[in-house]
Amino acid sequence: MSRLLLFALIVALAALPAAALSPKADPPAKPWFVDDVKFFGDFMEKLTGLAKDGKCLDREKLTEKMKPGTKAKVALTAKARDKALTPEEIYKVALPSVFIVGSVYKDKEGDWQDGLYATAWVAAADGILVTNWHVFEDLEPEELFGAVDHKGNVYPMIDFLGGDKTADVAIIRIDAKGLTPLPLAEEYATVGSWVGVLGHPGDNFYVYTTGAVTRYSTNKGEDDKRERWMGLTAEYAGGSSGSPVLNRYGAVVGMAALTMTIEDGKKPPMPAPGRRLRRDGPEIAPPPREVPDPKHGHALAVQMILKMAVPGPTIRKSFAK
Repeated sequence: MSRLLLFALIVALAALPAAALSPKADPPAKPWFVDDVKFFGDFMEKLTGLAKDGKCLDREKLTEKMKPGTKAKVALTAKARDKALTPEEIYKVALPSVFIVGSVYKDKEGDWQDGLYATAWVAAADGILVTNWHVFEDLEPEELFGAVDHKGNVYPMIDFLGGDKTADVAIIRIDAKGLTPLPLAEEYATVGSWVGVLGHPGDNFYVYTTGAVTRYSTNKGEDDKRERWMGLTAEYAGGSSGSPVLNRYGAVVGMAALTMTIEDGKKPPMPAPGRRLRRDGPEIAPPPREVPDPKHGHALAVQMILKMAVPGPTIRKSFAK
């Protein structure tokens, strides 16, 4: 090639815009705009159909199977990643593995009504979900359960495999195959380490919050048994019971369970309960009452809300394998 031709080629390439020489960047992904009322309404409609067809675990059988301390004979095969993920990547990884677990029941007139809902996450591909034990307490006489994933696929709950009432762990099976399990960490998350929570607080489905581990604590419950908790700053509320607490590797290091409001006075820890909704839309809870302080004669002011979760190693103890 002559020097003149080579010079002309260099000039031509230099004239091209930089964008033409570099690969095109992928356009930003469009966000998922969750229609909470429609999403939950569709879930309840499909779950009611499954209940009518007798697909869900019977209420009496559920009660019989809820024996505290029964270990689920399930192998945990999902492995944590070797490389840390970004918060955005953790959300994408966790989304297919987080479910809403909910119920329907017959009222006195025999009509099907919406029950409660909470959060659950996949522990094994063959329909194994983990949530809180308290989700299945204080139920209606004919209350039946199912679960829905983020794509709207609804499955009946067909078995209660085990758990621990004191630890607030319940392991259930839904009629599903090929699910994507989340790895369950073997070690305690370090105080101060990053965590993310994906759940359904206050009738808002698939809310992702982040924070840090604040401490570990222990106390004796009403049954005089020892409870162990992990504190964190990631936000959650009623409806988030059972939400996975994830570390930077996408592994479950805890499970949302309790909130404790610190006021001018003292208030005991309260479960982050499942929520009950009306069929015609979310049932909005009334604002909290101002409770007079008998000692000082003024309303108690909320100073802080602590979030308490079941530690990952405690969850592991409810699995036999």
